[in-house]
Amino acid sequence: MVRILVSKFGDIQSETVDSIFSVMEECYNRLEPHGLSLVDLYLFERSSSLEAFVSQEYTRLGVASSRFDEDFYARHDAWRGIPRISISIERIQSLAELTRTGILRHEVGHSILHGSPEYYIFPIPHLLLEASERFDLPSQYLNDLLYLISIAVKDFEVTHLLLSGRYIEDQVAYAESVLKVSQDDLTAWEIGKIKPQAKILCVVSRLKDFSCASALMSDERLREKIGMKLLEGMNYFPEDISMKILTIISKLPSILQADTLKNIDEMARIIVEELVEPTLREKESTRTG
Repeated sequence: MVRILVSKFGDIQSETVDSIFSVMEECYNRLEPHGLSLVDLYLFERSSSLEAFVSQEYTRLGVASSRFDEDFYARHDAWRGIPRISISIERIQSLAELTRTGILRHEVGHSILHGSPEYYIFPIPHLLLEASERFDLPSQYLNDLLYLISIAVKDFEVTHLLLSGRYIEDQVAYAESVLKVSQDDLTAWEIGKIKPQAKILCVVSRLKDFSCASALMSDERLREKIGMKLLEGMNYFPEDISMKILTIISKLPSILQADTLKNIDEMARIIVEELVEPTLREKESTRTG
């Protein structure tokens, strides 16, 4: 039995707390055995309160990567040694019930698989270091790239875990919601596509969403439906970028195993080979040409 310690920030109805608690408790029970005994649940009435809290945590703990989670409905971390799920009630209540349930179970999955600090502090894979030296990439850029790679890997692992627990409809609903192209996605691409380094970050930042789809597509029953949503979710990228994304995510089911740190190394290798080197070599050849 997992003990869920609830902390509320703002005016949150008891019915809301009970509903979230019930979904999480059922999920923890179904996914046993997992060894998790304690999780902190932080509920924020306003999204602005959650954003302020996370920003303070970044500063206090000296988190190296930039913020890429400002628009998340919920998030998981284990920076302080105990898995912690933080939820914006304002945001999550705007969603359809099935999608909301899918998000809650997704965060439960993170707390089971990634509930300790070693899943948030990683050594930089050697291929990333080599690419950094070759192309003179700033250390902050390297940290951001590693962070985005890591969340793509961890989201794939979580979706795979939830599928093993026969959570299908809610995870499809969750995937469909994150695959939708937002105005922020379009704006980021219009700004980032001009500069090769920014272009890479734009693509890798969406791999979190695409990796969930990749995990779902391992189920033949879902392949066509999720495949269509996946293509819609990348339709603002040019064809060459879309093909690179499809190449990357098609490899995930066969290369990602039970070891998260090894999976991050493997994902970093693919990203370097399929995206970083071709993009930055193109920049170099443009300069020399």
